[in-house]
Amino acid sequence: MAFLLGGVVLAFLLAFFSLAQTVRVSATGYDVERLNSERDALLVRKQELLTDLNRLSQEPAVRKLAIDAGLTQLSAPVIVSGH
Repeated sequence: MAFLLGGVVLAFLLAFFSLAQTVRVSATGYDVERLNSERDALLVRKQELLTDLNRLSQEPAVRKLAIDAGLTQLSAPVIVSGH
């Protein structure tokens, strides 16, 4: 009788261990999927930022930003003689 009870306990422990491993693998798979989604979103954002940077670094965009900020083009330089 004790042998049978020991076998049942051993089977229960093995089943519990198997279940715990399955849950761990599922959680890891979920984490991998979540991280892949975040990576994809970051790559899209990186491309958007590079596109904005390339567009805004062009002279017309810089000039428009300066004018919108209230800056104007410099007038002709004034030369002051030393004598």
